[in-house]
Amino acid sequence: MAFRDIILQLNSYPEPTPKWALDNAAALAGKLGAKLSVGVCQVHIPPVSNWLANRLINAAGMIAAENLKSSDNAKALLSHFSASIAEDVRGETLLVECTGMMVTYWQLASRARAYDLLVVPVYGHERAASLEGLIFETGRPLLLLTEGAQNGQFDHVVIGWDGREGAARALADALCICTAAKTVKIVVITDDKDLTPNTPASDVVRHLGRHGIAAQAIEIPAAGRNAGQALQAYCKEAESDLLVMGAYGHSRVREFVLGGATKSVLGHPALPIFLSH
Repeated sequence: MAFRDIILQLNSYPEPTPKWALDNAAALAGKLGAKLSVGVCQVHIPPVSNWLANRLINAAGMIAAENLKSSDNAKALLSHFSASIAEDVRGETLLVECTGMMVTYWQLASRARAYDLLVVPVYGHERAASLEGLIFETGRPLLLLTEGAQNGQFDHVVIGWDGREGAARALADALCICTAAKTVKIVVITDDKDLTPNTPASDVVRHLGRHGIAAQAIEIPAAGRNAGQALQAYCKEAESDLLVMGAYGHSRVREFVLGGATKSVLGHPALPIFLSH
């Protein structure tokens, strides 16, 4: 799958998305020949109807000040996008109002469905529930971008492989990134679950070879860790730039129940993570 249309989530509150995220996403879009758009989630805190709170602590004034801060941050993000991104890379800007104290996933999810890839920066205050919602509601692959990203360059890619349909979807979605990488490793975590009935990693190596990608299959023992923890530990040891993996879970009354590997990487991403569901 070629990425030609990428959208980056930017948040206005409680802290604006750092500039490194936009710079890295723009560099990635340029390398892939894609347009980069931004979806700015501007938080708007609703007024309180508590007379006593207004009387004692001026709650209305405090909320107005925070909303002004959120608005100013959103304007600054849009201004930086317009001023710093090259015209041949720059796409459109979407201003999405998010009512409440924090950004929640559903405001952006429906808009992101019309893009090839959603990029979400991870910089300290994200809530796992928002990331889960974006993964399972957009129907598009999601790239968690960490501060250690190398200017949008993913030279050393690890594909977490368990032979299931989620991993196959992630592999297909990330194919253009793998094509541009210098090394691609298919990593299977052993002793975590029974992989006997699933597609072996050797088949993936053959498949990628047809695309001109010389991949290497590697087995790593779980050693008491879940697959997500073991994969990230291997990526750190191998100095990988990107981990590609399938996201597993289902929804019960809009409450997401995640597999251990997905939950692990969402809670503590140690490097950029490419996820597909």
